[in-house]
Amino acid sequence: MKVTQEKLPASQIGLEIEITPEITKQTYEKVIKNLASTANIPGFRKGKVPRTILLQRLGTTRIKASALEELIQDGIEQAVKQEAIPAIGQPQLRSSFEDLIKNYEPGKPLTISAAVDVEPEVNLVQYTDLQAKAEEVVRFVA
Repeated sequence: MKVTQEKLPASQIGLEIEITPEITKQTYEKVIKNLASTANIPGFRKGKVPRTILLQRLGTTRIKASALEELIQDGIEQAVKQEAIPAIGQPQLRSSFEDLIKNYEPGKPLTISAAVDVEPEVNLVQYTDLQAKAEEVVRFVA
């Protein structure tokens, strides 16, 4: 997995994650296998649905979307670990999910763009030799 980092404003790091063709194909096949074992299609026993019937009934877009969700989640998680980024909170997807579905082809590389929140950098210019003056408090007694 190839990861490129860029510094974004508001204490964020942008990630360009390129997922290898082997992983995109494996994930797609795994999703089809899981759906085939759980799909309830009339005329077939559970887990015995032929691949072509499954693709016709569920549609390739739905299967691609399921595979993409898994690829995005695993890809961002692995990229954060690989780059040792001290992430705060959940990463956000910067790419449009619809565009990713259109561009996603099993067996071809996939590029995902995400943003991760990190702790802000603190730049202290001068923190020694500071002086504070106390104000005199005047009390009125009645």
